[in-house]
Amino acid sequence: MMNPEDAKEHKIRAGELVYLESIFKGEIRRSTNWYVVEYDIPKGNIATYFPEANELIPLDSTANVSNTPTSKSIIVRINKSQD
Repeated sequence: MMNPEDAKEHKIRAGELVYLESIFKGEIRRSTNWYVVEYDIPKGNIATYFPEANELIPLDSTANVSNTPTSKSIIVRINKSQD
């Protein structure tokens, strides 16, 4: 899910197929085959479903106290699919 204004700024249309990338400590993780859904969320954010987006989560990035993966604060790039 993506803010409609963000989608427009990045020239991405609702329903368009994209892939997501996260980078942590120089390692790139990619998750493919996501369809853009415009939704009323804060600009600069996207929302995904889990476990589908688990492959974007670096396992060595964990919360200080609980030691759980930091799945709620992953920085991603959105790229148009070439398919």
